[in-house]
Amino acid sequence: MMKEKTNRSAALWLAAILTVVTLTGCSAKTSDAAANETQSANTAASQTDGKSETQPAEKKHFSIGYLPSTGHLLYFVAKEEGFFEAEGLDAELQLFDSNNNMLSSLESGKLDAGALGSTEVVSYLQQGYDLTQIGGIMTEGHALLVKPEIVEGLDRKDYSLELLRGKRIAVVPLGTQDIVWRIGFREAGLEVGKDVEFVDVESGTAAFAALNNADIDGALVFTPFRAQGVNDGYVILNYSGEIEGFDKHPCCRNMAETAKINADPDAYKAYLKALIQAYKFYQENQDKTVEDIVKYVSVDADLIRQETYGEHISSYPDPDKKTIVEWKNHMVDLGYFEDFDIGSHVNTDLYKSALDEVIAEHPDDAAFYEDLVKHYQEYDQ
Repeated sequence: MMKEKTNRSAALWLAAILTVVTLTGCSAKTSDAAANETQSANTAASQTDGKSETQPAEKKHFSIGYLPSTGHLLYFVAKEEGFFEAEGLDAELQLFDSNNNMLSSLESGKLDAGALGSTEVVSYLQQGYDLTQIGGIMTEGHALLVKPEIVEGLDRKDYSLELLRGKRIAVVPLGTQDIVWRIGFREAGLEVGKDVEFVDVESGTAAFAALNNADIDGALVFTPFRAQGVNDGYVILNYSGEIEGFDKHPCCRNMAETAKINADPDAYKAYLKALIQAYKFYQENQDKTVEDIVKYVSVDADLIRQETYGEHISSYPDPDKKTIVEWKNHMVDLGYFEDFDIGSHVNTDLYKSALDEVIAEHPDDAAFYEDLVKHYQEYDQ
């Protein structure tokens, strides 16, 4: 539950948050009804002469909230490739249309885990919500699209934010990309609101669509609009990870209610083990990974491939404690609220235990997982 708010800036911040919207039109939730029907059919088929064959141990139901983004692929792969099931979890993926709705379901106990945007994570924790970050989902994944005339005749190496002096940029206010480029423009010597105008829109879809307007020169977008924009003739001026200080910046973070983690840490370790193995699968099996994502993100498969395996985007299962602390520092620097200890809300031990077990259980894959070991050593200690 929320603690009593102690300062007016926090209240203003919460009121200002705009939700992350879906990339496609769809309902607020989905269920695994088809999978449950199949399981029931298999159970019935196993019964002969009034007797049932020995059934495997009952799986623990585990509900996971997601937004229909290519960046959430670890959930999709872990579900479709059986990694959740192999770890003893009956995983149910539930589609949400906003971070705020997902938060409500986490707090009410309807969800066991979910992917919340980095800006929302920092805000919710600052407000006093009792959540813990146990892993990562999406890293980077944002870009500044501009109309081709902005860079006409220039080499890529000569692209700069200075080209947008006096221009108008569509942006979802207080979203991940808004934070990145506010600081990016500032460091480039351009003041947002004076030298360049940010035009607020209600969603990522609206930001992309705004490029059709004659008075809009660019748009801050996330996957899969980056690739869609290039296909439509727009130009990526720069990626979020190219802005100084934002290399490998966090986007969606893997969150759960602290009380639930404490009550059943083994279930959350199994959950993380499944995501770690899904990471390996997506790194090594592009075609099948794209097939898995298409089932949850209604976007052309070619665009999904471009965004999943393109530049400046990755899906790491690691908590990335270092990056979320840095992200909080950026938001404090922009004046959204006073500093606070966000590190105490990041559980890295659970992930490390899961990673150690996966390596011990799959010794032939130890060389591959060395990448995750090194990542943990760099970002979580």
